[in-house]
Order: sequence, then structure tokens, then C-alpha cells
Amino acid sequence: ISKVINSISQISSKLLLKNKSSENIHEILRYSTFKIKNQNKKIKIFEEFDPSLPKILIDKSLLIQVFENLLNNAFEASDFSYKSFIKLSTKFIYGETIKIPNIKESQKKNYLLVKIEDNGLGIKKTELSKIFLPFFSRKKRGSGIGLYLVKRIISLHDGRISVDCIDNLTSFSIKLPL
Repeated sequence: ISKVINSISQISSKLLLKNKSSENIHEILRYSTFKIKNQNKKIKIFEEFDPSLPKILIDKSLLIQVFENLLNNAFEASDFSYKSFIKLSTKFIYGETIKIPNIKESQKKNYLLVKIEDNGLGIKKTELSKIFLPFFSRKKRGSGIGLYLVKRIISLHDGRISVDCIDNLTSFSIKLPL
């Protein structure tokens, strides 16, 4: 009962971007992998980072929460075979250029893409559309609010998150505006 009440209070509480600062996304991703790297069960973690990315204006603690949740889900979905891995990648995405009437300079919408991929158990196609809903969980001890909060935090940063799963290769893509 207390777990359900705690879950409801987390959902109903207002998430706010309190401490926005200019941060290196790679440092945040590496910090977020710390817990997984210290687990007894080994899993390969690959990094494919774009070294030319600029710093990004974010709430660091909230994004750490996002990445730790996604990484923990990937870790828990692993079968811990010698082929098990989690891959983190980043890249710069050139967005569309918007020309606004009566304004000389056009607006550019560029993004930073963060991808977290794993080859664990995968997500059924019928469940892909439900995973960001509150209280949806396939875990026995899951509350079903983790991915819901992830989506809310990414939305607060004016970003977008999507998920894809093909042959047990699950991929979460997060676009954050620069």
C-alpha cells in the first residue's frame, strides 16, 4: 500500500526545472552508468560519443534520473550472456531552419541525440505504445512510474523520447534541443 501511495505522490507532484545549467552530456551519461558498472553481474557497456557536441542547458539531477532509469531497465532486461551489452551513443542532429516573416534571421532547431540500446529481453510490439503510461509495468516489483517520469522530464526539457524494439534490440532515442 505504501508503495502505491508513494507512486501516486510522485506522479501528482509537480516536476520543475529548478537548476538549469550548461552541462556536458557525456559526463552525465558516464556518471549514470556508475551503478551498473559496480554490479556483480557483468555486462558490456559501449560508448559511441560525438566529441564535438556543445554543452547543453539542462537540469542535471533530473537528467541523471532519466538516464539511470533507462540504464537500470536495460540492465534488468539482460540475460547476462557473453553477448549482453548496453550501448550509449550521442550525436548532433541538424534540425530544420525556420523562416519567420518580418524577422531577418532564420531560426535553427538543432538537437542533441542520445541513444541507449540493449540486447536484453526486448519489449513486445503490443506493449511499445503503453510503456510511458503511468502504472504500466512488466516487472513483478515495478511500480510503473519510471518511464512515465522519464517522458515527463524529457518533455520539461522541450525534448522528445521514442522507443523501438526489433529482434530484442531495444533502443531509446532522446532528442534534446540545443
